[in-house]
Amino acid sequence: MQYGISTKGTGGTGTFDVQWHGGTGLFSVTEAGSGFQATKVTLQHDVSAAGETANYVSLGSDAEFTANGQTLFTTASKSLRVSFTGGGSENYHIIVQAVNERSAY
Repeated sequence: MQYGISTKGTGGTGTFDVQWHGGTGLFSVTEAGSGFQATKVTLQHDVSAAGETANYVSLGSDAEFTANGQTLFTTASKSLRVSFTGGGSENYHIIVQAVNERSAY
């Protein structure tokens, strides 16, 4: 099973679900030629109790981008989501990958 993503996303398209193993990871967002415009790209984790409906909340302001950026994060959640709000059809490179021994892989 592969955890994390490396993909191209389009602003205004909603969300990407990400399987996660819990632990530390890298979240990176870069625009792909069209600029950020009005889009906000946020990494969210599911904080619901087992058996309850998913409840995704932001991992915090460091994981909310309105310009190119990256951050390290740690969560015990097994389910992440990359959310796009605002903006239009601009494109972004999105990476959510595990980090171990000071290396993303």
